[in-house]
Amino acid sequence: MHHVHLKECPSTQDEVKRAIAKNPGEYLISTDFQNQGVGRQGSKWIHFSDALAFSFTLKPNQEITLTPLEIGILLAKFFSPRVLIKWPNDLLNEKDEKIGGILCQLVNKQIIVGIGLNLKLKEEDECNFPYPVNAIFNDENLESDIKKNLPPKIVEFILANRLTPDQVHKEFNQYCSHLNKEVTISNNSDSKNGKFIGISPIGEALLDNDTEVCKVLSGTLRFKS
Repeated sequence: MHHVHLKECPSTQDEVKRAIAKNPGEYLISTDFQNQGVGRQGSKWIHFSDALAFSFTLKPNQEITLTPLEIGILLAKFFSPRVLIKWPNDLLNEKDEKIGGILCQLVNKQIIVGIGLNLKLKEEDECNFPYPVNAIFNDENLESDIKKNLPPKIVEFILANRLTPDQVHKEFNQYCSHLNKEVTISNNSDSKNGKFIGISPIGEALLDNDTEVCKVLSGTLRFKS
């Protein structure tokens, strides 16, 4: 896999797409600062001072819709016990504060995986979000080249520990931050409530509302207060 580290770029996912279009292959592109990053459904991704941003090419999971969940599980393993998963593609700490996210796009039969992680928060970082935000290593000093050196280590771990669909289904519950908790999942004008009891074989959220078990393929999950 060809690794390119950039001082700054608009979007590492766009950089990977351009690299593939010019010369098809396997790429990892990381950056010190991503100024036009996006999240799921086109939402803006805020790059904090000490945030990790990188994208790489990956063969899809055997069940393609499980790919983001597979990556989430592997990231939780890599950073264990600091990282948990919030369906469908968020990364949280043990206090249910968001510390990162995953974005997967299918391009020419391969997945471009985008990962954003808050390594550390500083006083100057703006944290005006509708949900709690934090970072992985707030109480630790970071290595000077961590934004360049950590992404290839993460990708190497992911490639060496790929999961089958059955493994994703079984292991998701170990790292899910909201298993058996009451949640709301919203998708445009539609909203469903219930106890999150796991995922289906293709990665749908399973919500038990005491009347039935609903399956939800995509949406934004919020904890019920």
